[in-house]
Order: sequence, then structure tokens, then C-alpha cells
Amino acid sequence: MDQLDVIINTGSSIIQAFYEKKGSTLKDEYRQATAVAFMDPEDMILLDLEVRDKIDVITQWGEVTLYVDKSHDVPHKGMIFIPKGPWANIVVSPETYCCNIPTFKGIKAKIRKSEKEVLLVADLMRDTYKKYPSKDEKSLGQLPVYIKRS
Repeated sequence: MDQLDVIINTGSSIIQAFYEKKGSTLKDEYRQATAVAFMDPEDMILLDLEVRDKIDVITQWGEVTLYVDKSHDVPHKGMIFIPKGPWANIVVSPETYCCNIPTFKGIKAKIRKSEKEVLLVADLMRDTYKKYPSKDEKSLGQLPVYIKRS
């Protein structure tokens, strides 16, 4: 099977919150905890995925590459859980309807095995939102990026 139709649910995770409170959102440890799709092990078998393999998650609003891990809450075939954060925001609708909160649950998506890199936060922001200027394609790394204002 090349790709799988899934439903995305997002939410907070304890380990993600730990790294946020620690001030590590630009570091690899935050990426390892937050740029993850937790999947049912049977769905992982369908796509020939192992823990820490990478997948592309595609919705009508965007596409992002994430690591894969086995869900702690099985069985729930056909669903993935992504911690709320920069990676999840790319595939969530920007529409907030009447309450100024995006819909973080029940998002239709397609997933496929990937060889792409899972980006650090600064690189994700540059790539997705064109937030930081780039003189070349090197990673912005794990340090804050400061832009001198004119």
C-alpha cells in the first residue's frame, strides 16, 4: 500500500509540554517529541513503517513530514494523533469559525512513507511561512534566529 486515508486528532502531550516549559522549542528534543504521528500498529504494518520512520501527512490545508511512533491508545485503526504545535498547525484548517479556535480533531488526511527530513522549528517556519530570510539551504539550527529591523 502506497498511502493510507486517516483521521487526524491533535492535542497536548506531557512530554511536549515538558520541553515547552524547559524552553527547548527550537531544539531537536522538542522536534523528537512533537513532530510525531502516533499510529495504530496495524496501520503501521500496512505502510511498512517502523518506529521513527517518517511519513508525509497531507490535508487540504498543507503537508508536513513527521516521525512515526506506535500509539499508546490502541486500537484505533485509521486514526493518527499529532501533538499540537508547529507541525500539526500546517495540516489543520486556519478557519476558526465563530469561536477563534481551529478544529483540531477529525481532520481528513492521507499519509505515505517518506524519505524527507523532519524539519526543526526554525527551518519549518522558514520553509512554510517564509518567516526567516535564507541565503542558502542550510539549516537555521537550534538557536534563536534574530532579524535586525530597519
